[in-house]
Order: sequence, then C-alpha cells, then structure tokens
Amino acid sequence: MSFLNPALLAFSAAVAVPILIHLLNRRRFRTVTWAAMRFIQASVEKNRRRMEIEDLILLALRCLIVGLFALALARPALRSATSFLQSRRVTAALVLDHSASLAAGDGAGTRFDLVRQAAEQAVDALPQGSSVSVFLAGDRVTAAVAEPSFDLNLVRKTVREATLTDLSTDHPVGIAAAVEALEGQAALRKEIVLVTDRQALGWRRLPEVAAMLQERARDVRLRVVFVAEPLEDNLAVSALSRPPGFVPAKEPVRFDAEIANRGASLVRQVRATLHINEGRPVDEVILDELRPGEVRRLTFFGRMPGEGFHAVSVRLPADRLPADDTRTLVVEAVKEVRVLVVDGDPASNGAFFLRNALQPVPAEVADSYYLQPQLGQVGSLGVARLSDFDAVILSDVPPLPATAVDNLTRYVREGGALLLFPGPQATAAFYNAELGTRAGLLPATLGALRGSPTGEGESPELVLQGSGYQHPVFALWNEPGAGSLAAVRFRAAWTLVPRPAVTNAVAVPGGDAPVSEVMVRFSDGVPAAVEGAVGRGRVMLFSSTAGTAWNDFPVRPAFIPLLHRAIASIADVQGGRFNVQAGGQVALRQPAELAGRDVTIVPPGSTERRWVRTLRAVPGASLLEWDETAKAGVYRATIAGRSTPLALFAAQPDPAESDLTELSSEQRAELERVGQVMDWTPGMDLRAAFDRERVGVELWLPLALAVLLLGMTEVWLAQRFSRPK
Repeated sequence: MSFLNPALLAFSAAVAVPILIHLLNRRRFRTVTWAAMRFIQASVEKNRRRMEIEDLILLALRCLIVGLFALALARPALRSATSFLQSRRVTAALVLDHSASLAAGDGAGTRFDLVRQAAEQAVDALPQGSSVSVFLAGDRVTAAVAEPSFDLNLVRKTVREATLTDLSTDHPVGIAAAVEALEGQAALRKEIVLVTDRQALGWRRLPEVAAMLQERARDVRLRVVFVAEPLEDNLAVSALSRPPGFVPAKEPVRFDAEIANRGASLVRQVRATLHINEGRPVDEVILDELRPGEVRRLTFFGRMPGEGFHAVSVRLPADRLPADDTRTLVVEAVKEVRVLVVDGDPASNGAFFLRNALQPVPAEVADSYYLQPQLGQVGSLGVARLSDFDAVILSDVPPLPATAVDNLTRYVREGGALLLFPGPQATAAFYNAELGTRAGLLPATLGALRGSPTGEGESPELVLQGSGYQHPVFALWNEPGAGSLAAVRFRAAWTLVPRPAVTNAVAVPGGDAPVSEVMVRFSDGVPAAVEGAVGRGRVMLFSSTAGTAWNDFPVRPAFIPLLHRAIASIADVQGGRFNVQAGGQVALRQPAELAGRDVTIVPPGSTERRWVRTLRAVPGASLLEWDETAKAGVYRATIAGRSTPLALFAAQPDPAESDLTELSSEQRAELERVGQVMDWTPGMDLRAAFDRERVGVELWLPLALAVLLLGMTEVWLAQRFSRPK
C-alpha cells in the first residue's frame, strides 16, 4: 500500500472529533427532583445496557466515516504482492525519436521540440534514486547515454542537446537497443519510455515489438508518449533520378523528379525548380493542380558547368515539413571513361564491334570522346592494373589462369564493373566452377547451349521480349519511338540460371541488395542477361556474344545505347555510390597513392563542424568510407593540397517519411496491449500518469463509496435508536 497524497493523512486526526462530542454529551446533565423519577429510573436501569451499545455503535460508525474520508483524500494505491517490498526507484531507457517526420512544425517550433520537452518531463517523473540511459532512434540508433546513469542532470542536458536527423522511422530498432541496455541491469523496476509522434510508419513492425518484449523483456514496462497534433497538408519531392548514362560536362542532361501530395487537400499552382550547386534555378515546372495522394513525374534539363562533382537539387516552396521539400542528387560530370576490352578470340569480331560501339564518332575526334576503350590481352589479365579502368569487358574469353581470376575478383569486390559476353570459347565448367563458385563473380550459372551456333539445323532463332522492360538499362525501350528489341535475332545463347533470391549486405553499404537480377528475357521467358552485386562492385552477364558470331545485335542501332547504358549503370562514374538514403554508408574508391591520407568531411548546412577520416588502403586503390549520413544534403570531402573537392556525396530522406498518416484506432488498440500509451501536450503532468501506473490500482473511489454507505447507515441507525422504547 502506498499513498499519492500522503500529507492528507493528517486529516485522520479528525477521528477524535466524534469521540470528544460523545464524551462531552455524557457530561452535560443536571439533577432534577421529581416524584415520578422512580418509575423512569426503573425504566432506564432496565434499558441502559442496550442504549450504551447503541451509542458505541454510532460512535464507531462516525469515527470510521471520518477515518475513511481522510484515507480517500490521501489516495491510497494497492501494489501487487511481488512489488510490495520493492523500492520505487526505476532503471529506465529513454528513447527519443529524431527521424525526419519530427521536423514538421507550426512556425513556432517543431515536433522534435515537443519530443525534447516531453522527454525532460519523463525524466522528472522518475522516482528519487532512479537511473536512465538515453537513445536517439530512427531506423538506426545512437546511444547518447549508453549505460543507465544516476546523474539525471546529465540526462536532462543530453535530452536538451539532442539533434534532429533525416533518418527513417522504425521503432523496433530503438526499442531493441533499450531492451539490450536493460537486460544486464539488476533493478526490479525496468521501463522503456519512447517519445515520438503518432506516425503509423514507425509501427509497421509492431508484432515484432510485442514478441521482443514477451521473449526478452517480460520484466520491462513499455511506455509510449505521443506528441504533436495531426498535419493535414504536405507536399514532397519523393524521388530524383536521371536515366542511366554518363554525364558529359557542359551538355544537356535529363533529370526526373516525382512530386507527391501527401496531404488531404487539392493543391494548385505547384512550382518545382531545378538547381545546380545551390545556384539559381536553371529549369522549372509548374503543376496546375495536384490531388490528394497523387504523385506526378516531372522532367528537368540542366548542364553541368564542368567536369567533376556537382549537386543537383529539385525544390518545392517551403511548407510545414521542410525535410522533404528538397531532394539532392550528386552527379559526376566526366571527361574520360576508361574501358578495358579483352577479346578471347582475336580472330572474332567481338572487340571490333565493342570498340566502335564505345566510340561511335569519326576517327579525328575519337581522342576527345569521353569513352576511351583500350584493347587488352587474355594473358595479361593476371598482372594488369585493373583499378585504372572504370569498366572491364570480357568478350568470349576461354578458361583463365587462377591469377587472372583473382585479379578480376579483387577489382570487382573493391568497386569495379565487369561485363561478360560468353561465346564459342567459353566453357560452362570453367565459368561455373572458377568464376562462379570459387570467385563468386557470376550472378548466374551457365546451363546448356540453346539454338545452333552455325545457324544450321531446325533450331528456331531466339528473340528478346518485346515490351515490359523493368531494368533501368532496358527501360529506354518502353518509350514510344525508341524501337523494339524484339527485332534482334539470336542463333545461339547460353542458358542463364540466376542465383537464388538471397541478400548480400556487403553489396550496398548500409543496406541489402539482391545478389542477382534478371535484366531482360527472351520471348520464352528464359533470362538473356543477368546483373549481380559482388562486394562493392557489380557484374553483368550476357547470354550471347558481343560480336556477330551468334547474333545480329551488334549491327542493330540499339546496340550502341545499350552498351553505353550498361557500362554507365555499373561503373564508378555512374554516380550511384555518391547517393545514399539518410543513414546509409558511403564507400568511394580513390587513387592508390592517397592511401593513409586524412580527408576532411563537411556535413550539409555547416561550415564549422568537420570530421576527419583516413583513406584505407585496398588492393590497387584507396577507399573513403563514411556512415555519418543521418542528415540529408550534400557532404563535401576535401584533402589538403587540392583546390577542388575529393568527392561529393548526398544523403536523401526516405520518401516514406513524407507520409504523416497517424496510427489508426485499431493499431493504437494493438499498441496498448503491448504497453502504456498516452497523448502528451505542453503543460501536461507526466508524473501523475506514470505514478498512477507504477503503483497499481488506486483505492480512493471504493473508499469514497464506503464513506457514503456508512453515512447512510449511521443516519438510519440514529433514527431507529431514537425511537421510543
């Protein structure tokens, strides 16, 4: 038993009042001589015992009424038997949501400001002697105070200094970190306090939270504190991309953006602008109207002012959620792309068609063209410095020595791009065993040979699918006027068997990516080309030759744009590595001579805050690795002695964060089965809400009802006892 208002127990002293009145009434009498007194005296002596008992009953009832009334004012609460002997102090883990949706505000402040205020109140609501750890969470967690601390002033300071990020929301991640922090604590009372907004996105894995608390934290109490009012209207730049291909300097480049209306109202005259390197708008599009829930795709054009890195942004007018009003893409404008072409059969024409497709310009301007192919020999693959090339193409190579396979493997795993066109010289045994099983380079295995390499016999020619291209390299041929790939004829092709659909966390730093993906199929559904991730690099495996030995693709107009798009989509210069979702990891290859040098990284919107990283040496190159990308925008990496940045890279918020749809009543009811849920507003007292739940069931209401019942009983008995006897 405990009391929420123990000071009011002093009113229990009022129990003495009925006793004093009783005693005083017994002394208030006078002696009167009366002749008939002897008859009354006889009657009194006869009923005295019964009257004394009746008076004592009324006295007891009156004392009990006063005592119970004083007890009700003190608000007693009954704890469970297991908690009765426990102290009230708590070991708590405070989880603050600092994801992108918390940037929403009303002009005077943001949702995150309310999160910090509510979190401070949650600290103040802890009983004396409690300890607290603090975690800042989105879809990744930062331990601001890793171990529970008894220094609550430090905890309050940490909460006040917490910063907002552009991470996505995933509450199970923060709750899991809090559970882990509390697992090693010997405290009898353990609590997790999560302070967040009501966005439904973060609870998409609510069943996992329930299972986690049930399996790992049965003795931990979860409290969820919701802040902020609903936000009805929001426009967002939900995507920004460019078609696969290189970005030549000072040439028009196309960019595609998606504008989404995440609100509940129709919006008119929406102006979206394209900016390069934070400059003035270079292009703009005005949407007449955008309906609720509608997503509109817009096209912009811009020119990069020179070679090197550039930041391209699409912006909307500012609204109440500024985090998604701008989206930025880093591109690298190139002057030269180096491609190594290795032909396994010098007598074939694979290298001829590849070289001419890579440089489809007159000979007099070939040296100034941005694509620079170089012919290589199979015998030199084991010792070639492959890191000097942006892509390597193997055309119909025979079985390679182990040194060549190892050199290719290192090159791809450290970020290189490899394209393979197997032909008559290829053997399935070597490809599958050495390049596939041992080196892990192949996204698919080679099966049986299909068709007739000589064109003789009754085997029908193979044709590519005519529509429905999903891969970015082939998506161009979905557009009207681009022609059809179904006109290409294949006399022979290897059967490609893609790897099982598993994930490889190394493929894309900071997230999972499919090991293999079918790029295009033949008309009968059999894969014709497969792409896969290998370490930090990528591999494309085609089923037929790059020359005309087995097909007529090289003499078709589509071969040139296909080859350019294929190389651009997997080479380092494509720029995909320079753009990650907020919280993702960046890994950029740099020249080998820079290994061991320190690089200074400046985060978005800052000129004073800087970090230093050392370039790590890898075979044939150095590597810049960075994972502090919680803030969306452009990061600049510079190195001493260079006037231009070593690299730019951009972090982009999760488009899903723009959806501020709140928990439904059904979802909230499910959450309430997992823990205590409350809605906080400025001025609300969290201490009372927490204390009420911590001590158990309050007894003031039953006591008040008992006082009322006893009062009615006392009145009825007093009237009954006063009747003539």
